[in-house]
Amino acid sequence: MKKTLAILAAFLLTVGAASAQSADLTTSGRGNRMGQGRGGNMTPEQRADMQTQRLTKELSLSADQSTKVRTIALAETQELQALRAKFSSADSRQGAGQEMKAVREKYDAQLKAVLTPEQVTKFDQMREDQLDKRKDKMQGGMKKKTKA
Repeated sequence: MKKTLAILAAFLLTVGAASAQSADLTTSGRGNRMGQGRGGNMTPEQRADMQTQRLTKELSLSADQSTKVRTIALAETQELQALRAKFSSADSRQGAGQEMKAVREKYDAQLKAVLTPEQVTKFDQMREDQLDKRKDKMQGGMKKKTKA
């Protein structure tokens, strides 16, 4: 009887720890479907706030700039969300890349109009760094897949 209780208790602890881990993964934005990454379940307003906070911190934006950046970020996230919905099925994703790129370029131009020349330089460097990280991550993932 004691052995059975001990085994049952160990099993419940294991299952509890595993479910807590998977809950942590989904609430932290990991473990979501591909493409969602961090903030997969965020509203456009939350995404815009997050982007505004990041840019305010990294580019030392003024209060006025921060307000304008949030407006631009919100419009961008809403438009990108509409595009994602439009291209949600696998067979219609082919044209999504060009349209999403055009949306990003449009809002980047608006954003750069709000920034000082120094901030634009730093913003461009941040974007370049993001692209490099993304490329490295993709190449690393491809190497792992080919080794397996």
